[in-house]
This record gives sequence, C-alpha cells and structure tokens, in this order.
Amino acid sequence: MRTLIRWAARLYPAAWRNRYAAEFDTLLDDISPSLGDLCGVLGDVLRVRATTSIDACLMLAPVSPMNLRLPVVVSMTAHALIITIVLFAVWGHVTTMPLHLVAPLPPPTPDPPPQVTDARVFPNALTLYSSLPLRMSPQGDAQGLYVTDGVGINFLSLPDIGATYRQGNAEWRVWPGHTLEGFIVQRVLPEYPRGTNTRGAVSVFVEYLITRDGFVKVLRTSGPTPFTSAAQSAIERCVYRPLEYENRRCEVISRVEVRFESEFAQSGMQR
Repeated sequence: MRTLIRWAARLYPAAWRNRYAAEFDTLLDDISPSLGDLCGVLGDVLRVRATTSIDACLMLAPVSPMNLRLPVVVSMTAHALIITIVLFAVWGHVTTMPLHLVAPLPPPTPDPPPQVTDARVFPNALTLYSSLPLRMSPQGDAQGLYVTDGVGINFLSLPDIGATYRQGNAEWRVWPGHTLEGFIVQRVLPEYPRGTNTRGAVSVFVEYLITRDGFVKVLRTSGPTPFTSAAQSAIERCVYRPLEYENRRCEVISRVEVRFESEFAQSGMQR
C-alpha cells in the first residue's frame, strides 16, 4: 500500500513535490496506510492539479471561458482515469468478508396448561384458587385446563389481618391470601403425594412470606410430612410482583390451608 501511495504522490505538480516530498515520505513511514489513505491522496492530487491548472491559465492566457474550462476538463478526465485504474489494481488485494448465514431459531416451547384446584375439596369456598392466566391471550385462543385432582386451597380468615411484625430490621405485614391474587406472576399448585396410603382428607396449614423481590419463603407448616412437603415445595415456587405499602416495597405474611382428598385424587389417577 505504501508503494501505491508513493506512486500516486508522483502525480502532484513538480512544485509540490520539490517542497513536500521529503516530509510526505517521512509521514508515510510512520503510519500504516489503508485504502482510504490512498483514495485521500488521489483526491488531493486531483484538487491540486485542478487549482494549478486554473492558476496557470489565469497567468499565461487571456481570460476567457474556453481558456479556463479546457485545462480543467483535461486534468479531471486524466486523473479520473488514473484513479479508476488504481482502484481496479487494488481491488484484487481486498479481502472479502465471509458471509455467515444464521439459522432460524426453533419455535418456543409451549407453556404447560393452566391449573386449577379441585373445587370438590372445598365445595363451599368463595374463591377458587387457580393458575388461570391473569390476562387473556391477544389472539383469544382457548386455553387448555388441567385440574389438580384431590387438592384444594382455602384462604383462611386471619385474626391479625393488617398487623405488623418486626424481627430485627425486617418488618412484615399480614395480608389475606385472596388480596394477593392480582400480584401473582407465576403460580405452582401442590399435587397429591404419590405412594401414600392415607385415606380421607388431610389438611396442611402453611404460613409463608413474600419477600420484597416477590419470591416466597415458607415460614411454618402443620400437618403430616409427605403432605407438608408437597405443599411447601409448590408454594415456594410461586412468584409475585413486588408488593408496596405507602409507596415503599414491603414484605408480606399470609396463611392458607392446603387440603388433600384421597378419594378425588384416586379418581383422577384412574382417568
């Protein structure tokens, strides 16, 4: 590339070369020239030649449109031809960037069907605890439905509703579970434990904490071990939007009853 630029510099007028040639060569040795530098030199040669031609015409010939235009046209044509030849010569040395084709991504994995608790477990419950979508899909598609047979969740009446508990620097407020329904982002429902021989209904009472980030931590459970484990595992995988009280994020305690009914669970397994 330096050789091509030095060759292009020879196109400057003799007066320019006598004055700037040494300085130009020194500057060229200190840089790593590129194709853009070559084009810049050729463009400057064209400008200097055109300016020199006009000045020469003004000094040596009578002023007339023909005297001004003819040298400029000849100089422009000659230098345009030189630039074209140089670009064609350099073109073979330019490395072409490889073309990388990106394969299309596979379609997303479909979401699991929405879940609802078994309404037969708490037939008199006022609110059905479910994981149905909080908003309908834009297309209005019908949603599949999966019922967790033999499992029901009851929102308990909390005698200390609205109370505030402090433990160290932490401050917890007691809110009933049904008021938190609109804040749920991800809900996981308990499933009836497999391999248990318990007959009838089993109730598990769960006290849980929703942190400032919306995650759930079970504080206490009451009930037989396999059922408390099923209830705790599901509830701790739920996620809520951060809750606020008086424009500040807060942590909330709530309590629910999870009831497991063996008769309904077995009927679901037989289907």
